[in-house]
Amino acid sequence: MGKPKVLELTEAERLALEKGFRLGEKHCFRMRCRAVLLKADGLSSAAAGVQTEMSHVSVNAWVKRFKSEGIDGLNTRSGRG
Repeated sequence: MGKPKVLELTEAERLALEKGFRLGEKHCFRMRCRAVLLKADGLSSAAAGVQTEMSHVSVNAWVKRFKSEGIDGLNTRSGRG
């Protein structure tokens, strides 16, 4: 198994994710923010999934969505969760 890919975040992205994790209205949004932060801290998708009660597949999907849509992409369900 290879080394987990580390997600590079700007300072503004990290601050927005930390704020979303602490103050987000919905639990699912807070956990999505947390999953992205954990990936940025170097955790594997599986390890981030354990901490957020998601599968590694879901963690990867939310990270991908964050990369394409930013934090607003974590705040909608669109059939995923």
